[in-house]
Amino acid sequence: MTTLGPLRVRKIARVISTDDIIPGRYKHMYTDTSELAKHVFENIFPGLAETFRPGDVICSTATFGIGSSREQAASSLLAAGVQAVIAPSFGRIFFRNAWNLGLIAVEVVTLDAGEGDTLCIDVDTGRIEGPGRPAAFSPPPVRMLEMVNAGGLLPLVASRLAEQGRIRVRGLVQ
Repeated sequence: MTTLGPLRVRKIARVISTDDIIPGRYKHMYTDTSELAKHVFENIFPGLAETFRPGDVICSTATFGIGSSREQAASSLLAAGVQAVIAPSFGRIFFRNAWNLGLIAVEVVTLDAGEGDTLCIDVDTGRIEGPGRPAAFSPPPVRMLEMVNAGGLLPLVASRLAEQGRIRVRGLVQ
């Protein structure tokens, strides 16, 4: 069962590109995602990065993650403490990168939640509970949930290969 919460809502009311999430100048400057996290949204919301904490959920009122295939957009949000992003729509590459890295991204057209509210997301059933009326979304396929529960696509693949004895992964195979 994949249930997240309580999560603190961080409301964003505009279309967001991957360059808005993490400016391109940092893409090759840092490989450590904790360093990238310090710069999320700095061009459009200076100082916002410093306010993120583990257990945050971004609730966007518009399309989120359009633009490039910058994987650092999703990884820097995770490093900042963001556990999920809720938006009416996503840039498809950002959406896939998010799930591949273990960041839950769900499409909800309208969500009755404001900045600082708390909510819970039941990813298995596609239900969001919060201060307003509940919202529903299409639950992701089981394989996407397996990725999130494993910590992303690469840890899932490594774990499966280790189970088959095809590779040896520190901490997974003795």
